[in-house]
Amino acid sequence: MKKNGIFIFSLMVVVTILVVSHTSFEAVALLGGVFVIFMIPTLRGIIVKDNFRKVKVAIYTSICFTIGLFIFYFFVSLFRGDAYMVEGDYLLSLIVVLLLGLLGNFVYGLPASLVAEVISMKVLRNRIWVSGLIHIGFGALTYFIYPGISLPAVCCSVIFFLWDERIRIDNGS
Repeated sequence: MKKNGIFIFSLMVVVTILVVSHTSFEAVALLGGVFVIFMIPTLRGIIVKDNFRKVKVAIYTSICFTIGLFIFYFFVSLFRGDAYMVEGDYLLSLIVVLLLGLLGNFVYGLPASLVAEVISMKVLRNRIWVSGLIHIGFGALTYFIYPGISLPAVCCSVIFFLWDERIRIDNGS
């Protein structure tokens, strides 16, 4: 009971700060949805299951996506014949990509993966296929929300799914 009280108090402090700040309504609603997910014991149990597997997967996905983007632009510059130099602005843009990837994976990817896991656990025969399609479907759904980030979102959803299955197999789940 004491652990739940501290957790709920912490969430209430964050919500209070968000409500009194000048944060946009969309951001408050999105973070409110994330807090609601953490308030539901079943979903919170899935997040903390296997030593925070889903949280680790979100971090690994962001790192892999950022490294993949770095490698992609490296080869694009080689094919164009451009001089490839890693300077301060380029490193700053990679850090921004990493942080935005983390934000997207935690705020959108993690809840989508929770939905995929809850649904796919009910389908035992084709669980991996169902989970993969749900992950990719949520990534593709971003086309209707923000069309400019739909390709990176689909890439991140595929990477998220692959990491999640890999860690699940390693843990023997």
